[in-house]
Amino acid sequence: MKIPFMPTIIEHAAAIINQTPSTAAKDPSIMAKAHIEAYKLYRQSAVTVGIDIYNIEAEALGCQLQFYTDNSIPGIISHPMTLDSAPGKITFSQNLGRIQLILDAATMVKEAIGKEAPVSIGICGPFSVLIELLGYETAIHAFIDEDDRITPLLEAVLQFQMDYTSAITAKGLGITVFESWASPPLITPNIYEEYALPYQQALFKHIDSQGLAIKPLVIGGDTRSILDMITTSGTTLLVSDYNTPLDMYVNKAKENGLTLRANIDPKLVRSGAFDEIETRIRAIYAQQEIHPKLIIGTGVVPYDTPPENLLRVRDIILEVHNQNP
Repeated sequence: MKIPFMPTIIEHAAAIINQTPSTAAKDPSIMAKAHIEAYKLYRQSAVTVGIDIYNIEAEALGCQLQFYTDNSIPGIISHPMTLDSAPGKITFSQNLGRIQLILDAATMVKEAIGKEAPVSIGICGPFSVLIELLGYETAIHAFIDEDDRITPLLEAVLQFQMDYTSAITAKGLGITVFESWASPPLITPNIYEEYALPYQQALFKHIDSQGLAIKPLVIGGDTRSILDMITTSGTTLLVSDYNTPLDMYVNKAKENGLTLRANIDPKLVRSGAFDEIETRIRAIYAQQEIHPKLIIGTGVVPYDTPPENLLRVRDIILEVHNQNP
């Protein structure tokens, strides 16, 4: 059985068409072209549209961004919300920020390649959106202190994300939920359990009601301390990042009937460390008999990764597959 190959191609798509991340992030036609051409080159098993995915909701709700003329990724430079901000101001509209731009770009990608590969939009979990709005230091102190003001804000962000997902599914697009701010050691398991997990569960319940059967939750890093809780989030996918014990995650995915995405370190792809990459790929293939619902992925592929390196990774996967039919 061939294991699907799903490298995380976000800003790297812009490099394929010789555009900067900021240029692609601000123009739906350029963004769409970037992801279409990246797919034509790599033929990955699925496409997630976006360039600076962690900025979209935060920008729509008031964060200022810095765009660049070089190859830097657009970044947030202000956090407009305070714990005393009115939750009622957090209301969804497709006209906010670049939300319509993302919807338009993803629709163009779907029209071009949707018959060949599933196309989704990357969104943020409510927990990560709120951290971007408040800033990490303000948010983490509120979580530690169990500040009563944090819950109404989280609930408002959750509703915003529910409305956003409804707009996405109305276009016939899939959804991938990214929640990198929820990865230890950035937060403790207790904070995850109280302030991230319940809102992920509610969001996935809403996504499920929209008819989507595939509901990925992407939390990178060493998530062993929250792994059991992640399996109750409503996701259909676990991520075993390159720095986690693969066998532990394989067993946990099998136990819960989840697909497992086993990641290759994107720094190895960028540097061309193919011997180490092959070792990882063979280790993943060795787990097929235990749990066949496996995907080979990567962390976010850096913008300047040589395309020939990622193509070589794809070739190694095929070579290993041919040895393990």
